Amino acid sequence: MLPYITIFNKTVPMYGVLAGIGCLFAIIYLKITERRFREIEADAELALVYSIIGVFVGAKLLSIITQLPDIIADFDYLFSETQLFLQKYLYSGFVFYGGFYGCIFAVWLYCRICKVDFYAVIKLLLPMLPIVHSFGRIGCFCMGCCYGTATSSALGVVFHVSEIAPNGVPLIPVQLIEAVCVFLLFIVMAVMARRNLTGKHMLCTYLLSYGILRFVLEFMRGDDYRGFIGGLSTSQIISVLTVGYGLYLLYSLRKKAH
Repeated sequence: MLPYITIFNKTVPMYGVLAGIGCLFAIIYLKITERRFREIEADAELALVYSIIGVFVGAKLLSIITQLPDIIADFDYLFSETQLFLQKYLYSGFVFYGGFYGCIFAVWLYCRICKVDFYAVIKLLLPMLPIVHSFGRIGCFCMGCCYGTATSSALGVVFHVSEIAPNGVPLIPVQLIEAVCVFLLFIVMAVMARRNLTGKHMLCTYLLSYGILRFVLEFMRGDDYRGFIGGLSTSQIISVLTVGYGLYLLYSLRKKAH
């Protein structure tokens, strides 16, 4: 595929380029949408700053947790091969679920400190997440990370210059499948916001939809960097908890309606 691109004589990973494009489109969406919610426009933009910090901290923290046995085994290299150790465990490797919950916690923290309605802010910010996520998964495909299992299907893709995915083997393009599904989820979120459904309804829908989607897609993943507990990957376990959280919100919505 295309793991790197040269811009002004500088080699840049395609993942970063596409994630940046996703962020740009997400911000454009926010600027267009927030015009209808002037009363929380400033709070949404400030909460966005909190959420960006939460995404990076949460994504890296969960990545470290999933690689903890390897980090412990390689810990001596922290002093003898510091640069290589940091390159392997600190400078690269982020886990989506960690970023998602880091984002949600950061927005909740901002709303708690500033005494703002959390679900009102979520209503504006939540659709931004699947936009960035979708472009990020396309970036994963370009780099070859988060690759799928081997397949004999005509839909299989073959990497030739990937530093991560097996080269010369047809693989399920699970990254592109997730990118398409997540973008469809963005459309659902945007329509819900347009129809003036509450942020709680939107978050409930997101948790249930993505939790189920991710649980299923994990069976198509072929990479070994996800951690496994009792036969399930770390992301599948978090998916179960995510669906549980979504069901709790659904129950509270139904209870309030009655």
